[in-house]
Amino acid sequence: MPTNPHEKAMQRALIQYRNPKNYDLVVEALKIAGRTDLIGYDKRCLVRPRGGNGGNAYGQKAESGFHESRGSQGRSQKPSKEKPKKTIRNLHKRKTK
Repeated sequence: MPTNPHEKAMQRALIQYRNPKNYDLVVEALKIAGRTDLIGYDKRCLVRPRGGNGGNAYGQKAESGFHESRGSQGRSQKPSKEKPKKTIRNLHKRKTK
């Protein structure tokens, strides 16, 4: 049972450990619990250690989101003038009796 709001925030952050905003609380809670083994690069780890380049644990700047940094790759936003592809149902002929 959390005894103060900060402990409650750490519990919530552990549940939502993938949210980059919760990184500091997750690391603090893991250190208090003595589970620093869950900070690392292994597939069982919850968070990655912070690097010295100013990025967060997810390899991106805190102010930019994942989708903003990717942009639109591969697909153009212009409508195409080609005919839409037929579905598989339309390609096969029905068997006649």
